[in-house]
Amino acid sequence: MKKALLLLILLVSVSAFSQSINDYQYVIVPAKFDFLKENDKYRLNTLTKLLLQKYGFKSYLNTEEMPEAVADRRCSVLYASLEKDNNLFVTKVKVVLKDCKEKVVYETDFGSSREKEYAVAYNQALRAAFQSFDKLNYKYTGKEEVVATTPAVPETPTPESPSPNADSNPEVFFFAQPITNGFQIVNSEPRVIMRLFNTSQKNVFIGVKGDTNGVVILKNNQWFFEYYESGKLVSELLKLKF
Repeated sequence: MKKALLLLILLVSVSAFSQSINDYQYVIVPAKFDFLKENDKYRLNTLTKLLLQKYGFKSYLNTEEMPEAVADRRCSVLYASLEKDNNLFVTKVKVVLKDCKEKVVYETDFGSSREKEYAVAYNQALRAAFQSFDKLNYKYTGKEEVVATTPAVPETPTPESPSPNADSNPEVFFFAQPITNGFQIVNSEPRVIMRLFNTSQKNVFIGVKGDTNGVVILKNNQWFFEYYESGKLVSELLKLKF
C-alpha cells in the first residue's frame, strides 16, 4: 500500500512538472552563470541556449535583442541557470528552469564527466544533463497568456521633468539579470549598476542605485526609477530589457 501511494505521488509530481513547463515557450539564459567568473565561460551559456532550442524552446541570452512579447513581460518566460556539484574527480552540472518568482518549474538530473580539462568536462556534463529533456516530451501548449498589465500604484506627487541622467540614446539598453528576490541591472561592460527587489505588485520594484533608494515602475510601457532628491521627486527613465 505504501509503495503504491509513493508511486502515485511520484507520478503526480512528474505530471505537474510537465504540465507547468509546457505552459512556457521562451527561456532566458544569463550571459554568465553564478559559479563562473566570465561571460560564456567554456561556451556553456551559448550551448545551454542551443540545447534548449533543440528541445523546442525559444531561447535567448539575456544580452540579445528579444521579441517585444518577451522583453516587457518577464513573467511570460522561464529563466535558466546551472548548478554544479563537483569533486576532485567528477564534474557535475544540472539545468534549472525558474519562473519570474524564483519558483523551480523544472530541473534535470545531474550530468557528469570525468574529463580533467574543464572546458571538455563542463561541455560533456551539460550535454548529459540535457538528456533528461528526452523523457520530458516538452511541447508548448499555448496556455500561458501574455498580457501586459500595469498595477495600481499609490498616488505620488507630480515629479519633476525626467532626470537628465536618463540615457537619451534609443539604442542603449541595460539588461536585467535574475537574482534572488529580484534582478541586477548591468550595462554593456557588463557591470552591475543597480539592483531591483520584488514587491507584492507586478512591475513595481524597490530600486537601489549606489546610495539612492527608490521605486522602479512601469508607466506607459517605459520603466522609471523614482526617488526623492533634496525634497523633490525625480523620475529617471530606465531603458531596461528583462
